[in-house]
Parts: sequence; C-alpha cells; structure tokens
Amino acid sequence: MRKPVRMLLFAGGAAVLVYLVSRIGVRVVVDMLRRVGWWFPIVTALYGVHIAVRALALWATLKHLPCAALSYADVLRVRLSGEAVEMLTFTGPFLAEPAKGWLLAGCGVTGADAFGAVAIEYLLYTLVSSWMAAVALSVLLVRGVLPQAMRTPIVAVIAGLIAFTLGCIVAAVLEVGLIERIVRALGQVIGRERTERVSVRIAPVEKVLVGFMHAQPGGLFQVLTIEAAGHALLAMEIWIVIQALALPARPSDPFVVEGGVKFISAAFFFIPGQIGASESVYAFLFNLLGLTAAAGLTMALVRRVRALIIAGAGLGVLALFKP
Repeated sequence: MRKPVRMLLFAGGAAVLVYLVSRIGVRVVVDMLRRVGWWFPIVTALYGVHIAVRALALWATLKHLPCAALSYADVLRVRLSGEAVEMLTFTGPFLAEPAKGWLLAGCGVTGADAFGAVAIEYLLYTLVSSWMAAVALSVLLVRGVLPQAMRTPIVAVIAGLIAFTLGCIVAAVLEVGLIERIVRALGQVIGRERTERVSVRIAPVEKVLVGFMHAQPGGLFQVLTIEAAGHALLAMEIWIVIQALALPARPSDPFVVEGGVKFISAAFFFIPGQIGASESVYAFLFNLLGLTAAAGLTMALVRRVRALIIAGAGLGVLALFKP
C-alpha cells in the first residue's frame, strides 16, 4: 500500500478515535484511566508474559523440527524483536511474521524450517483465536444482544471459522498443502507468472507446516495448549481492568470480549495500527455486555499503551540483536 494512502487511512482512524473520545467525554476517559491506576503495570507485565508464552510455543515448535537447536532465550529475543516490528511499523503480522523467520534463519535455522516454524506458531495461535471468536460470537447470539442486522453476518463469520478449522484438520490428516493450491487456482485472476513466484516460495514452508501437523500430533497438542494459555492471559488483562473499574461483569465477559476482538488486525489490516477501528470495536463490545462504551475505549487505550511499552523493550532487543 502506498505511503500517501496509508497516511490518509491513519488520519481517518485517528479522526475516529478523537470522535470517540469527544463523544464519550475526555473527563470520563481520563477518570477511568486514573481508576486503572496501579493495575496498569500488572496488565503490562501480563502482556509481557503473554509474549514469553508465545515464544515458548515457537520454541516448542522448533524442537519438533530437524533444524539447528536454539535456546529459549534466543527464541524469546526473536519474539520480542518481532513484537517491535509489528507495533512500531503499524504493519501488523504482515511484516512481523516474516521478520521472525528472517531472524531465526540468522540464528542458524534453515530457511524452510525457520519460516515454517513461524507459520506453524502463527497458524496454531490463529486457530485457537478462531475457536475463542466462534464461542464468543455464539454467546452474543444466544444472549440476544446483537442488533438484528448483525445476526446473519455473525452467523456467516462463525460458519467461516468452522470451515477454517475443518480446513486445518484436512491439511493435517491428509498432509496436503491447501494454501499453495489456492494460490495456483488464482493464477487466472492475478497472473500465472506472479502466482508461480509466490507458489515457489510458499511450497517449502507449507510442506514443513503440514508435515508438522500430520507427523507430530503430540507436538501439535503441546503447542495448541501453550497458545491457549497465552490467550487466557489476554482475557485476564480484561478481567483486571474490569475489576479496577468496578464494573458488574459476568465471569464469562472477559473471554467474550477477548474472543470478540480477535480478528481486529485481520479485518482492519488496511488501517495502520488499526487506530480508531480497535477502539471502536472494544467500545461496541463493552456496550453490548452492559459494561459501557467508555470502559471499552479505556480497555483499548490501556492495551495500546502496554503494547507500545513491550514493543519499546523489543526495539531495544532488536537493536542489540546479533544472530
């Protein structure tokens, strides 16, 4: 995406954020942030642990591949560096995930295994995300809190998430790469030469991915369990902020919110940093659950700041990174 377009989208998102703050009230938002107070360092620390848990998932993946052995400390450095790239470039996973593969390759892991391990970790993280999202959206449907116009699209999203899971199961059981086949099928649309170049790059990475899922069921379960623990930490962040704001929430609400916001980065990938979009979704979900839009906006701002703090630490790691 060209820089002027990205700047225009960023400005649009920032305008939405300013509108939200003005609509809710600056004093209200500032008061809620003040009430979070000393809970904020705990939320930041929890996010740091979440990053460490995702590094553990990547390390566990690498241990099941025939590649150079890396220490957990090395993998954690890669993960923190990737976090810095993701947050500070406003490109999300589109640049951060390849950057992790490049850093792993610099540590001595072969190219296919390096990028394959990153792909495995990201896929399994996304798979657990899709399960949480499907459950959260189903809960919102059952509770009847969604606007009528949104019910059919939400059902379609849940069906898509189920189809995604089934696709992963098919790929794992049959050990067949679906991504490369889909890319090749698009040859008539985006050009055969281009799809051929992309397919050649995807094929060895996808081979590592489907080979892991097919031949390493124990490793697959282990990494899925680690990813689930990482997602639980994110839900705990929401619970802490809800408690700090003394909101009358159900025990399931933090998980519903976390599941509901899972695909913000994917749905709004074209907005740098998802600025404005992220805050809007949090405000919407909190309001649906009776927790007020102001609390949702506060939650989004708390998460944005704590992510920037961890990304800053990751930037320091990246600056000192010597594979």
